[in-house]
Amino acid sequence: MKVALEFPDEKAAFVMELLNSLPYVKARPVGRKAQLQDATQYLESNPANKARVLAAIEQLENGQYEVHDLLPHE
Repeated sequence: MKVALEFPDEKAAFVMELLNSLPYVKARPVGRKAQLQDATQYLESNPANKARVLAAIEQLENGQYEVHDLLPHE
């Protein structure tokens, strides 16, 4: 089961320490700090996605890409 809890910033460190002291709880912060990871870092955190990202970068560096116009909004 996953449960999301929200605490004021000044209490978050205490609550995380408390939760992490319990052997049956896996706690991790989410929210503003978790959003600091950019898209490339997120994709590279999974081995299959990392391979795709690296292949796409290699294709881009070798000039193997297509340019498309954006469709206008109506």
